[in-house]
Amino acid sequence: MFRGESFPVSPEGERQHGLTRERLVSAALGLINEEGLDGLSMRALADRLEVKAASLYWHVRDRSELLGLLAEAILGTVVRPRPGAAWRQNAIATGAALQRRISAQKDAARILLEAPDALERSDTYADLKGQMQTAGLQAAEAGDVALMVMTQVITARAPAESPVVERGGDVASIAIDSGSRGVILRAGPADMQELIRVPPDQSGAAPAIVRGEQVVVRRLRGVGRGEIELNPRRPWKFKIQAPTWNTVLDVGGIDVREIHVDSGATNLECFLPVPRGAVPIHISSGVVNVSMHRPRGTAVVAHVHTGAVKLKLDDFSTRVAIFDVYWQSEGALQAGDRFDLDVSSGVVDFEVDTYTPRVERVETPEAGPKAKGKAASALEILLDGVEARVKSR
Repeated sequence: MFRGESFPVSPEGERQHGLTRERLVSAALGLINEEGLDGLSMRALADRLEVKAASLYWHVRDRSELLGLLAEAILGTVVRPRPGAAWRQNAIATGAALQRRISAQKDAARILLEAPDALERSDTYADLKGQMQTAGLQAAEAGDVALMVMTQVITARAPAESPVVERGGDVASIAIDSGSRGVILRAGPADMQELIRVPPDQSGAAPAIVRGEQVVVRRLRGVGRGEIELNPRRPWKFKIQAPTWNTVLDVGGIDVREIHVDSGATNLECFLPVPRGAVPIHISSGVVNVSMHRPRGTAVVAHVHTGAVKLKLDDFSTRVAIFDVYWQSEGALQAGDRFDLDVSSGVVDFEVDTYTPRVERVETPEAGPKAKGKAASALEILLDGVEARVKSR
């Protein structure tokens, strides 16, 4: 039955490993983020979970069922719109939330297209169908249009007005490598030419290696903090690799495109800039003591997974998340410029608040000429058709 394995692992053995469907799905999504959907196999997934490949079949029949579970997990974390808004506004917000979730997971569109049955079982489908019925469509028509909206969002490239499209200028990336401690990253002067540099008044700094557009900060030894200045005219992606501790991202003057904090990172303080577009921030399980300070008035959408401990988001706080928490600042779902936070289960002591930046960000160049008007998205054109259909009756 299981090629290459003598006997399947017993359920008791699985309980000892702590393997559950939820853990299996989470590991599969993580593997896809690293290797892509083509890199997903039962063998690779078993290696990631440190179990025998045969043991996975206690939870899923085959790869096809696994893809269905992955699709359900992706759709289950799409942020739902607040009730009370007009049907069209809610439909646009639902489509935007689905698009952001797809953008946050590598190969999410392929997963959803390979498991189409999951679409109609999702809350996203139910929400869209309800919005179409509110507009005046019959139930069957509303269901068809809801599927059309979801399919359009899944199959389309990021829309022209979407902030996730890469803009002008090469995006640089910097990783605080395993074992680093006491590292401060901040914007350099506006006329800075090099990618990074050690401040003139710094006698010592964290050693860094530059490979093209990638910077790796190696382990800092000795005492005190090491400081590195980043070119503020370049957009940047940040990765804090575990184990690291006492890291400060003083990046209020930088165009930040993404922040990823790996499991095992401790004591991270981050002073964020005003965002350009939807800026993803992912905090992995096992990260301890993170403070995110955002400029006053900045929009935030947060998804905090069950099991996060000591959580504080502005005025909302909880000692432990006993269920998934979806939180957003006022008007965040409709904001083109915002931070999209994803906080994994097992994160301890995570806080988001506001501050007033000391420096203004240097604007990075836009790619190509600016359009002379706002082009209608495919979704808006589709909703125009819904209104025309209702009015024609």
